[in-house]
Amino acid sequence: MGIIDINFMKKYLLLFVTITLLASCNKKEKEDAEKVKADSLAKLPTTNNQILGVARIEPEDGILNLTAGTNGKVLAVLIKENQIVQKGQSLLTIENNLENAQLAQSESKIGTQKAAIAVSQANLEAAKTNLKNARETYERNLSLYEGNAQTKQTLDDSKATVDKLAKDVETAVASIEQSKSKINELEADISYFRTVVNQKKVNSLVSGKVLKVSVKTGDYVNNTSQIAEFAPNGSLIAKTEVDELYAEKIQLGQKAFIISQTTGDTLARGSVSYAADYLKQKSLFKDQSTEQEDRRVRDVSIRLESGKMPLIGSRVDCVILLK
Repeated sequence: MGIIDINFMKKYLLLFVTITLLASCNKKEKEDAEKVKADSLAKLPTTNNQILGVARIEPEDGILNLTAGTNGKVLAVLIKENQIVQKGQSLLTIENNLENAQLAQSESKIGTQKAAIAVSQANLEAAKTNLKNARETYERNLSLYEGNAQTKQTLDDSKATVDKLAKDVETAVASIEQSKSKINELEADISYFRTVVNQKKVNSLVSGKVLKVSVKTGDYVNNTSQIAEFAPNGSLIAKTEVDELYAEKIQLGQKAFIISQTTGDTLARGSVSYAADYLKQKSLFKDQSTEQEDRRVRDVSIRLESGKMPLIGSRVDCVILLK
């Protein structure tokens, strides 16, 4: 019995020591974590006049969802994630064989039509010359007829020739005008097909950084197909929401600090650049909210100062100083 009691006591003591060591380690880890956060927050101005909240890092102009704006098969993707692109830079190559063929056909038609106009113009000049000669002949025959030196039949024939040639001139003029009108139609077609071809060139409308590419070579896209997520050049903001109890205390220009939720380090500094003029239902991080649904908040943006920036899309803590 004594041996059993001694073994039992040894096991009990070993378990007690293990639990004590684990508790001591957990306590030390918690103290170390609190110390890291405390050391970081100690760098901030010490004041009670501040508002703490949760924010999300975004480009000031928001994250843009770029769309193809055209239909067709993607022949080549010319961008990759994290790439900086300039305004007007090509993003995709879209198949445009049909559109190029239509453009070439219209351009060939306009060439043919211009040649036809040149021929009609030459015919008109010839008709005008013939008409002038016919009128001179008629005037001469009229003078001879009045002097009884020409027959009535000859005079009538010369008058008929003048009338016919005058009609020929009118017809030539109308033909040229019709051909010119056709030229205008073909030029409109060419302009349209050139526009269609240009729409097959998917270019960046602004400068910035590609965050995510959503298409690959061989995909078929249409006007609304999303091809990439894009951060335009400009400042980053920390977008947050301030509860209605403190909303009126927010003013433009108030200083703010952006704090890492992981380490407690100060990631960036900034100032309030936007405060909404109305209250709305809470939307940011709503899945984490334990507040009542009838609570209202004020949208607030903090423009970050230049320097090392937090990652776009990261969730951070922010401290807004009220004085």
